[in-house]
Amino acid sequence: MSRTSGDITIISVFMGTVVPVACIYAVINYGLNSVTAAVISIAAIVLAGGVAVVGIVLGPLGHSDDGFSRAERDRLRAMRVHQKATLEELDDIIEVLGEIRDILKSVEE
Repeated sequence: MSRTSGDITIISVFMGTVVPVACIYAVINYGLNSVTAAVISIAAIVLAGGVAVVGIVLGPLGHSDDGFSRAERDRLRAMRVHQKATLEELDDIIEVLGEIRDILKSVEE
């Protein structure tokens, strides 16, 4: 998750939880009208949901890194060449081991 989407997530959690709790606190301790507190709380929760959606779109869903950078492509190409050479060496080893097996069988008989 990028730094921006992390910040947006923190803001949405703050808006969705702290604002309604603060409204309840204001109703109990300061005599805020309960209808006003309910409207503010519902608006904060709805806005927090919208902010969370924006954070998700900017964060994990926003970056489609399907392509590799040039350095990564070069490294992958080098690894493929190395793997191909290793497989060819293994094929040669299999042939040599087969010849050794045949020689050992002929000596046993």
